[in-house]
Amino acid sequence: MDKPQIEKILSLLETIGQGLEHLQTHEDETVRQAVLAGRKAVTAEIESALGRSLTQQINANALNDGEWLGAIYRIVEQLADPFVPQNTYDQEFMNLISQLWQTNEAALLQGMKQVLHQWKQSVKGVDAWNAFVEYFEKYPLWGTLYPERGDFDTLQRRAAVLKRHSYDFLWLYRRLEDYLSKRTLAAILINWAVLNIDALLKVNSIFPDYWEPDLFPTNRDDVLVDVGAYTGDSIAQYVQMYGKEYKRIYAYEISPESCAAIRDTVKKQGLHDVVICNKGAGSAPGELFLSQSTDASANQLSAEETSGQRIRVVPLDDDLPEPVTFLKMDIEGAEWDTLLGCQRIIAEEHPKLAICVYHGYDDLWRIPALIDSIYPNYEFYLRHYGGNLNPTEFVLLCRPRS
Repeated sequence: MDKPQIEKILSLLETIGQGLEHLQTHEDETVRQAVLAGRKAVTAEIESALGRSLTQQINANALNDGEWLGAIYRIVEQLADPFVPQNTYDQEFMNLISQLWQTNEAALLQGMKQVLHQWKQSVKGVDAWNAFVEYFEKYPLWGTLYPERGDFDTLQRRAAVLKRHSYDFLWLYRRLEDYLSKRTLAAILINWAVLNIDALLKVNSIFPDYWEPDLFPTNRDDVLVDVGAYTGDSIAQYVQMYGKEYKRIYAYEISPESCAAIRDTVKKQGLHDVVICNKGAGSAPGELFLSQSTDASANQLSAEETSGQRIRVVPLDDDLPEPVTFLKMDIEGAEWDTLLGCQRIIAEEHPKLAICVYHGYDDLWRIPALIDSIYPNYEFYLRHYGGNLNPTEFVLLCRPRS
């Protein structure tokens, strides 16, 4: 695509963006029709450049206005500066992305269901079938899966995110700094797309969750904020990795019982300057109810009164009294909202970040994009610490460029 075409599309997208911003606060049919006309004009330009239907390539009609705008910007970036594979790993990733472009959501879903059926019918695979189905019964955060009822909701979610956000994943691949990160992303997407469980075995980090000495070699004078500190286990691993030269640790945990366990950990480990905060973190101050899981590590906050325990929620930007050097989040799907509440910290203080991106299929692309929009001068790394049947425990690690 030549420069005049790029500039034309970008001008149209800017106008569409302004229209969408206006529609957030005003009901205006004239602006709505202008946005629709702009989408059609941009779609025609993009399809001319791609040589294929945009709807077929990324299921554009299923995207809301905001998602559509973001997707088109990613496509324009790729058209203006095409990704050229430099090695076998790059080519394998592009082959995967190309396959997603050529396959519709229904076909992706059908392929996943066929693999599940093969597992169930195989002596060697039936254990994988049982473990996979039982996992989603226990942890429905990613959607439900009851094959005997014809409920394949979690697989439908996978197919949707793969098809609609392929360009976001291509952007992330290009944004990642090392090939362990790139291979980790590829292994996750391959697992989602075809339930491949072998690729993940090759990319597991050898280090404890979050604390990668290759990326973060020291904790001298750290002010660590551990959001989702659970029993203090991650803090104990942090100290085991780096020692006690940190300045202060703030441990945020929503469960009073877990806060008590953190106190025990602090005492047993002989830790200094650990501030335990029985609070939730979010984008705005308020109160929510503690929603307890059978696994306490998966406790969440909910607007619905389930336990009767009210938990205060605070934006980290307003709650922390000193500059932060390291921010870790593992909070069962609340990472996005919490990041919105600490944009000042990220933009001004540039702490090291360890953010879980596995609590929702969209988090894998949208959390890196959010952080990049707040402070674009981070190096991005992706590490996997979990199992290979259903990938969890993958973490985005962000290091400010020196």
